[in-house]
Amino acid sequence: MKLYLNDKIISTFTNNNCFITRFPVALKYTDNQRVIIHVKDVNDEPPYFINRPLPMQTVVQLNAAPNTPVFTLQARDPDTDHNIHYFIVRDRTGGRFEVDERSGVVRTRGTDPFQLDMEYVLYVKAEDQSGRVDERRFQSTPEERLSIVGGKRAPQFYLPSYEAEIAENQKKDSDIISVKAKSFADREIRYTLKAQGQGAGTFNIGPTSGIVKLAKELDFEDLRQPHVYSLVVTATEDSGGFSTSVDLTIRVSDVNDNAPKFELPDYQAHNVDEDIPLGTSILKVKAMDADSGKNAEIEYLVSDDHFSVDSNGIITNNKQLDADNNNAYYEFVVTAKDKGEPAKTGTATVRVYTKNKNDEEPKFSQQVYTPNVDENAGPNTLVTTVVASDKDGDNVRFGFVGGGTSSGQFVIEEITGVIRLHNKAISLDRDKYELNVTALDDGACCVNGDATIHTSTAVVVVFITDVNDNKPIFKDCPTYFPKVEEGAPNGSPVIKVHATDEDKGVNGQVKYSIVQQPNQKGTKFTVDEETGEVSTNKVFDREGDDGKFVSVTVKATDQGDPSLEGVCSFTVEITDVNDNPPLFDRQKYVENVKQDASIGTNILRVSASDEDADNNGAIVYTLSAPYNPADIEYFEIQPESGWIVLKKPLDRDRYRLRVRASDRGDPPSSADVDVELDVVDRNNKPPIWDMSTYGPVHIKENVTVGTVVTSVKASSGIENNPTVFYRLMPGSTAQTNKFHTFYLQQRADNGFTWADIKVNHPLDYESIKEYNLTIRVENNGAQQLASETTVYIMLEDVNDEIPLFTEREQETVLEGEPIGTKVTQVNAIDKDGTFPNNQVYYYIVDSPRNEGKDFFEISMQTGEIFTKVVFDREKQGAYALEVEARDGAPSARPNSENQPNSAYLNTKDAITMVKRQKDFIFS
Repeated sequence: MKLYLNDKIISTFTNNNCFITRFPVALKYTDNQRVIIHVKDVNDEPPYFINRPLPMQTVVQLNAAPNTPVFTLQARDPDTDHNIHYFIVRDRTGGRFEVDERSGVVRTRGTDPFQLDMEYVLYVKAEDQSGRVDERRFQSTPEERLSIVGGKRAPQFYLPSYEAEIAENQKKDSDIISVKAKSFADREIRYTLKAQGQGAGTFNIGPTSGIVKLAKELDFEDLRQPHVYSLVVTATEDSGGFSTSVDLTIRVSDVNDNAPKFELPDYQAHNVDEDIPLGTSILKVKAMDADSGKNAEIEYLVSDDHFSVDSNGIITNNKQLDADNNNAYYEFVVTAKDKGEPAKTGTATVRVYTKNKNDEEPKFSQQVYTPNVDENAGPNTLVTTVVASDKDGDNVRFGFVGGGTSSGQFVIEEITGVIRLHNKAISLDRDKYELNVTALDDGACCVNGDATIHTSTAVVVVFITDVNDNKPIFKDCPTYFPKVEEGAPNGSPVIKVHATDEDKGVNGQVKYSIVQQPNQKGTKFTVDEETGEVSTNKVFDREGDDGKFVSVTVKATDQGDPSLEGVCSFTVEITDVNDNPPLFDRQKYVENVKQDASIGTNILRVSASDEDADNNGAIVYTLSAPYNPADIEYFEIQPESGWIVLKKPLDRDRYRLRVRASDRGDPPSSADVDVELDVVDRNNKPPIWDMSTYGPVHIKENVTVGTVVTSVKASSGIENNPTVFYRLMPGSTAQTNKFHTFYLQQRADNGFTWADIKVNHPLDYESIKEYNLTIRVENNGAQQLASETTVYIMLEDVNDEIPLFTEREQETVLEGEPIGTKVTQVNAIDKDGTFPNNQVYYYIVDSPRNEGKDFFEISMQTGEIFTKVVFDREKQGAYALEVEARDGAPSARPNSENQPNSAYLNTKDAITMVKRQKDFIFS
């Protein structure tokens, strides 16, 4: 059957009732659909008989009554819709039998008795009448002969003859073939087996099962055993019944159970000249295989590709032989392999002894030698040693191509092959020198005294190695003043630094890194180690901990061994972004105004600050009256100073205004604060402060919590009613007591009420240096009036900070450098705010444990470290040096015993001697 899509065959199938398929549809988009197709059968197959055994045979009783069944025809049709009918085509019985057309049962006809041993023959067929082959014929079986014998007949075997094939390694007692016969008398059958010719006792048969078994083991190679057994199987009915016989042929096949065997385990050939032509016959090997046929056919193989072997076992040389290799002989394995499945093999050892000829030239251990010599190497410095050997065993002498043992500034030793610089003044001013070296043999290897001289050459390329005696230098470091905008995203470019190193090769290759600051987690900047591009590693906040300037140190390291380093420290300015709004010094302003205040009177001054810089921090004030728009008619504000000025006589009890502080950023930021003005009677008086302002009051930053900073006092302004109440007004910034750094405690003394200002939290000069506090006092009159004063507090720095070293790095110094050579410069910073607390002095620690104290000295003011001796790397290659940074005043820290604060930098293994000249370099 064929399945079509758009007139195109997409599937073909047969003998199935249904199938499931997937096929593509040629659209822009595709999908799959499950299709079930039922195949309708066509009557295109003929029927066939399935009766067994063949030919068809049966018996009929002599006195069988009419319609007695004697046989049943059975046919089958592969078509599903079949209609089988059975017919007698030719009747050779005289009409004594008939067949039921539908059931196929053959029955007797007539009443006459059947004759004993007489054969009655019918020719029958089966037709499928569901469909015609043509207009006249149905599908049908070929004619089949049915033999019917009157009375009895001998058993019938299911096959006319039997054949079997077994391998020679068949197991004893294993089943070989089953032989079956049919009894027409429905009696038990017994089977016997008889050999014709050789083979008696080799097989036996089950008397009731008919299963033939192997009675003894076989061997195809045993000439006493035949390869084909002719047997006769006899089937005999019980109780003296009939018997019949059938031929059984059993063939024995060879199994590849024997491996080839060589005549000798070892073969040898002596005195074979190493220069014999290719294909010369050397020796012959031979192997035998006891198997037969393909199992006995042999092919030969050798394990050494210098040789080959043909089908006759003749071994020839496949390559040129060489007596100088393999100890003057070749040993390999020859294999004989049969063609069985699977194949079996046998092996033997072959040894071919060769005779030497002077046919080899000296060979250098390398064709190209590439030694390195320092640029400052001296006379007689060893460059390298060339090595050559002659496989023939000749002695080898060395020289330069063109003759002689000298070439420019180089000489070679004739016997040893050692190449040195000559013993005169040396000037290695090139990057490399190329030398052509020759090796000559003396032909003394062989008995025949062959005097032929063989030579070979090699190239020696002497590379002049740069000595790593120059540090990387940031020539433009003093000009680095980069800027980065606060809030710039992480990874923003800052500056590209560049360091140069006058050395060559890897000694002059520079890689960059950021020097980590002490006590700092991570770095604020990163640098591309190849390009020197410095980028931010965080988002900076100019008004936060980062500040306006951030120090960064970049280190350049060359790739020498050991490496040398140079550093560049510079300051990055964090430029301002308008990211902070103005902050008023208090959250709300409340003030009393006398009813008769004149126009132009300064009523109240508001104050706001902005942490941003320049225009971003410049503040302009404006005034509004959101609660009662009419209030704005009475007041105006000075935009720069913040003074609220009366511009119209007052006629109400209270005015509520709002002041906006805006910076000059682009876009600007702003903040609002409410101002409440209470109008009081011209005769009422507010409290009167002893002073309009207090201070500045100076206190040390390390005073304890609870310390009284200052005391303020005001009178009530009301006769016979001295009561007053003080309040410390919270501001909008840390400097105006937003975080309650100070608190107020009221006390009575000698008829007056005082307000003591006390420390509430520890102070730190390095964080905030000054405070301005607003104190409000109210009287106890019927109409409470208030007034304010400002207390200015200035902190004094104490020596409570310890110097911190800004970097720690490994440094190098060349051996032989003169006394006073600068090695490095250390730097420490003291965060105290004033001199001499933040003045740092440097010292080399005078301690027996400080290994480098006698070899280096340090500038007390600058931290520069210099050599005190001329170093010799062979005596010591590294020194540990401990440096102290000490500030300039007695410490204010607890338990300091009136000594300055100090810190230590231990640079163990940091000062390394670099050898100026290497005497020997081996390649």
